[in-house]
Amino acid sequence: MEKQPLLPSPPGNLLHSIPSAGYRKQQERKTLKLILLGVLVFSVLHLWKIWHWRSKALHPPATSVDPPPFYSSVRTTKICTNEDHSAVGYAGYIALDDETPDNHRRSFFWLFRAQNDPDNAPVILTIGGGPGTSGLTNPLFGQSHCVIAANGTTKPNPVPWSEHYNLLALDHPIGTGMSYGTHVNNSRSAAYDVYDFLQKFYRLYPNLRKNKFVVSGGSYGGIYVPHIGHVVHEENKKVASGRGQPGAKHINLDSLMISNPWSVSRCTTYASCDSWRQDAEMHMRWLLQQRCYYTSLYNSTQCSDFYELLPVCLDAVSYGLSNSTAYNRRQALHTCYPIIGGDTHGWDLQDVRNHCGDTTEIEVCYPDWPWLEEFLNKTHTREELGIPDHVVYHALTYQIGVEFSENGDHIQRAQLLYTPLLESGIRVLHYVGYQDANCAWPGIFAFLKLLQSPFQERFLNTPDIPWPTEDVATVRTVGKGAGNFTYILVKQAGHFVEKNQPALVKTIVEHWIENKAFS
Repeated sequence: MEKQPLLPSPPGNLLHSIPSAGYRKQQERKTLKLILLGVLVFSVLHLWKIWHWRSKALHPPATSVDPPPFYSSVRTTKICTNEDHSAVGYAGYIALDDETPDNHRRSFFWLFRAQNDPDNAPVILTIGGGPGTSGLTNPLFGQSHCVIAANGTTKPNPVPWSEHYNLLALDHPIGTGMSYGTHVNNSRSAAYDVYDFLQKFYRLYPNLRKNKFVVSGGSYGGIYVPHIGHVVHEENKKVASGRGQPGAKHINLDSLMISNPWSVSRCTTYASCDSWRQDAEMHMRWLLQQRCYYTSLYNSTQCSDFYELLPVCLDAVSYGLSNSTAYNRRQALHTCYPIIGGDTHGWDLQDVRNHCGDTTEIEVCYPDWPWLEEFLNKTHTREELGIPDHVVYHALTYQIGVEFSENGDHIQRAQLLYTPLLESGIRVLHYVGYQDANCAWPGIFAFLKLLQSPFQERFLNTPDIPWPTEDVATVRTVGKGAGNFTYILVKQAGHFVEKNQPALVKTIVEHWIENKAFS
């Protein structure tokens, strides 16, 4: 056999580096594994990036964007203080988000710091009624360190809420009292203004954020308060899920306190007499019962005429609620007005025990209203509080009432907003003066009984307990301690319960906030 010639040898020792076929297959498999592993890692990273981006888009963290700066002007004041002048207050303005250089919208507040342990004391937001009643009426009529006195002076209050609680008075809505700027004409928009204010307030006073927060109001505040509570609660849920407004933080909402829910009517103009409570239908069903049978506010001829008008009034209200346009709600208001604004022959709607003569001016029976305006328009007071020259203080701003009335804000069922709050553990208290014919207790009690909530059945079957005695007040409460859903009827009080029974109301407030049983 002929021998095959040998192939030329590669240079150097390259011959010895040529792998065998088996070795090459092994290396190829290893390379393929590395490629597959790389693809897998790349895919996982890519999917993670997609998930992370979608998560941030759907649920951005509340702190992902810093809140924008805002205008504020706050001053320390002692013009309303206690016996030893140790109680310090802060007052001033906070600008709302939609303010522009040409359109200021500024909420005025006055923080009466608690006389005891203010850094840890609960915060009570107190607002007025109206619509258009100043939030400063409440603290200066009995809640704060001082009370208003003759000739625009003040004197120490012996039974202040601010002994143990930080009292935050707010002129609400914009255009009321010392607050100024473009108005809103409905309670829902006004509630969002309050939420905006509160977020900024807690940025100024971050040490108070951890404390209990309670919303308090009466009269038309019976519409304001449930809206404010509902907005705060809904925004809190958004913050918890990462969907809150930029920089928004949780507000420690604990409970609501409402006294005599209806609007305070001075009745000097037609619009200012448009006084309605939380549930317009329920109010009208029971108003004449209070004014014709439980009291003698209307005479027999008036009662006969008004009872004939009542079915027409109720139909108009029902239509305004089910076909809810501003026009229909406003028409309902006008249809029922004769029943609301009947001649009381000089007797006071706010307290049927008072005879004010042949006038409907509130100053006759309540001289502290003009005293309050005199005090808050004094040069020294305005300088202490930092009030600009163009703002003149009025205890009641009629224009706000007109605008809310024209929008039909009075015709609504604001009490339905309590249900989701109660379901979430936010407690609700109503304390009501028996002698009030402006917002009569029978209508209030009726809508509380019919309110569908986790506590309705127990509320219906719970007796009224004398507290402290039968002739002073009775309490109906459901839940532990002071209750989750509580109704107190104060026998010897009218519309302004704090003015008639200041010591008792202070005790009610302390029991409620500390969740201590009424016994």
